[in-house]
Amino acid sequence: MSETVPYVLAALLDVMGYRDQLQRDRESGRLDFKDSLQKAMQVLSNVNEAEYAYQAISDTIIVTCADVDDLVGLLTVLKDVQLAFLREGLLVRGGVAYERHFKSNNITYSHAVALAYQIERDVAVYPRIVIDQNVIGMQRPDGPWPRWGKAELVCLHNGVFFLNVLDRGNWSEVYRWAKTIYENSRQALLGREKEFAKHVWFEDYLFTSPFKAEDGSPRYIDVPLLLSE
Repeated sequence: MSETVPYVLAALLDVMGYRDQLQRDRESGRLDFKDSLQKAMQVLSNVNEAEYAYQAISDTIIVTCADVDDLVGLLTVLKDVQLAFLREGLLVRGGVAYERHFKSNNITYSHAVALAYQIERDVAVYPRIVIDQNVIGMQRPDGPWPRWGKAELVCLHNGVFFLNVLDRGNWSEVYRWAKTIYENSRQALLGREKEFAKHVWFEDYLFTSPFKAEDGSPRYIDVPLLLSE
């Protein structure tokens, strides 16, 4: 008789611009990107692996949680991870799904990771972590949903649920990190509309947030320039 494969919450995160960052290290002869990855990943060092198992392979980070009622806890971990990468000058995107998952030693058999990857690839698009609608739909009225509201961890836009990493205490910091990432990439983004759109989306996310600081912080991406005589 075949072994039962349990269901888990799984998140798959992708470090955006991974190849470009590697190329910069190769050209400069430095290891700046490696150092940034290591610093960002330290945020997981204090995570209880009995509750949230994680692994990092190349540009991919996988986090799983066996307790479906601990969705708020998982989203909190993912928020910390995304903020840690932003602090180190790196954008991430990802997906969160609930499906079957089996891992033993070097063998991983996971519908959950495959679905999370599909969400990351096809739906996330921008620097955000998208939560599968099935995960939202399966929550009981007396389950995590009310706590989501209190924790302010979920945004909904155009029918897509995604992790909210902004709050009343960190908007200015996240703004500064995102601005620095854009300015450091500005020349490399010229003519690359897909990559540029990701920064435009994140700037819009910052400036439409209810947590936006009223400190006069200006938008950092130039508006379209009208050429005239």
